[in-house]
Amino acid sequence: MKKSYLFLLILVILFLSACQSSEQLKPIKEETIDFNINTAIEMVEKKEKMIIDLALREKVSKLEYKELEKSFTEEFGVHAKDILSILFIHNMDSDPESDMYVQQNTLYPTVFHKGITITNAVIYKSYFENEFFNQTRLSIEEKYVGDDEKLKDWKREYIFTPKKNGEWELNGFSGVMNFLGEDYNMNYLELKR
Repeated sequence: MKKSYLFLLILVILFLSACQSSEQLKPIKEETIDFNINTAIEMVEKKEKMIIDLALREKVSKLEYKELEKSFTEEFGVHAKDILSILFIHNMDSDPESDMYVQQNTLYPTVFHKGITITNAVIYKSYFENEFFNQTRLSIEEKYVGDDEKLKDWKREYIFTPKKNGEWELNGFSGVMNFLGEDYNMNYLELKR
């Protein structure tokens, strides 16, 4: 009986301490700062230029793929493998030294496609009592503003965090990354001139 009371007491203490810690994690101040939209466009264009250049190809050699892995890792960090997995057909039965084929039935919307535009760029800052928890992130939102019903309401958000040198590092995405299927390809939307 004493063990069950002791267990219950420990459980109550843990519950109360968890409630207290969630109160401590509420920011004491939050700030929203408009980010230069032209700089945001340049940041996204740099990343998406790599994607569109690759997606418009039919295949790459194994050596080219290794180089692509390096350059995509420099630009996309830990998300490089995710992007490459969207763009390539991974055939487990093929010869390891054979060419890698680019996925033809996918649309990865980019700012280089008509109807795709950067609509918002904002820095969010949260300040906490304990400075260790302070956060800064840059959100760049990209949307489809055209008339195609299949792409209506499409949007993607790039989330960046500051590096120590003052530059921004890609931290993640939200929204729909790509469209897959027989109806889609990288020319589904016309490219801007």
